Amino acid sequence: MIIKILFILSFLFFPNPVFTQTQTEVDTAVRDALRRLEMALDGDNNLLNQRMPQIQTPVPPAQVTRGGRQPNWVNDPYNLYNRNHFIAAVGSGQDRNQAEARALAALTAIFGQSIQSDYTLTTMYTEAVNRGVVSVSENTSIRDRITTAASMDNLIGAEIGSIWDSRRGTVYAVTYMDKAKTISIYTDIIMINNRNIDLLTSMSINERNTLTGLSHFRLAALIAGINTNYTSVISQLGGSTSSLNPRSPDFFNIEAADIIRNITVTVAVNSDRANRVQDAFASVLSSEGFRTRGNNPLYTLNVNLNVSEAAFPGNNFIFCRIEASANLIENSSGASLLPFSFNLREGHSTYANAEEAAFRNAERTIAERYPVVLREYLASLITIK
Repeated sequence: MIIKILFILSFLFFPNPVFTQTQTEVDTAVRDALRRLEMALDGDNNLLNQRMPQIQTPVPPAQVTRGGRQPNWVNDPYNLYNRNHFIAAVGSGQDRNQAEARALAALTAIFGQSIQSDYTLTTMYTEAVNRGVVSVSENTSIRDRITTAASMDNLIGAEIGSIWDSRRGTVYAVTYMDKAKTISIYTDIIMINNRNIDLLTSMSINERNTLTGLSHFRLAALIAGINTNYTSVISQLGGSTSSLNPRSPDFFNIEAADIIRNITVTVAVNSDRANRVQDAFASVLSSEGFRTRGNNPLYTLNVNLNVSEAAFPGNNFIFCRIEASANLIENSSGASLLPFSFNLREGHSTYANAEEAAFRNAERTIAERYPVVLREYLASLITIK
């Protein structure tokens, strides 16, 4: 998969505001970033020798002790870790697991709330990585570490150091990050994510102004947002990100908003009542940003309704049944893109009241279910050619 991605990358332009790189240099840089990332996350200590050998710093050996005198690092982790080369934090709990979890949380808190990612967006990123749309590594354990860290609840490069059990009901743990190693890891991830952004957004104007183009630019904005968090980590560790050409998520969000303004989806419903079903679908589409009125629409949502009366022996109620079948059609090809259907019935003493209740239920069903189906479909359109 990585070889395929790199081959595709050889045909893309790599923008750099500082200097111009040949395509061979770009390909080599991405290939080296992938190799260094896998080495670093697999625990290969040769990483620092390759990127910044002058900063290589011995890591204090981790110790697990019980009882005795309280270690100096419990009150100040920098008694153990040199502040110039590490950041460190201490956590405590009733057992080792709790102490380690709190130490990692304390380390993450050093970077502040600005690096916390939205849960929904992080989930989309994770799914894109798992589907291979966003290529970070062929190593599944490394993919797991990167997607877990996307929420910034956990920091890539964070390590558990020494443990001290006071034997008085409290266990202490210290966690640390080697600044040089962590800067290198996040730098490589940003480089790889930049390549994925280029792949997602490299398309013709006709491809761009479609549902597929919209999905690609939304994912590009998400990846750019995650890169923003990673650049924040690098900066707070004392590293530089200027040569990485970090892209603003706002740019891609603005582009996505521009795309959606150029997409019209008309809604056509047969056997409707006072346009109730049509308005319900149009409301969902509008809330997602689509126009539902305009000339030369790219898409049409065709909705077939079957509204019928039903009576059952021994039941004094009269029932109205609604069977709905909706298909999102690409007008240029006539292809059915997204089927959606539901079947419901409502009963009352009169058919008019039963029909009114059935259409209220239909409106509610569309409002609750169709946004979920539509978003899932848009997410499924994200592919890298």
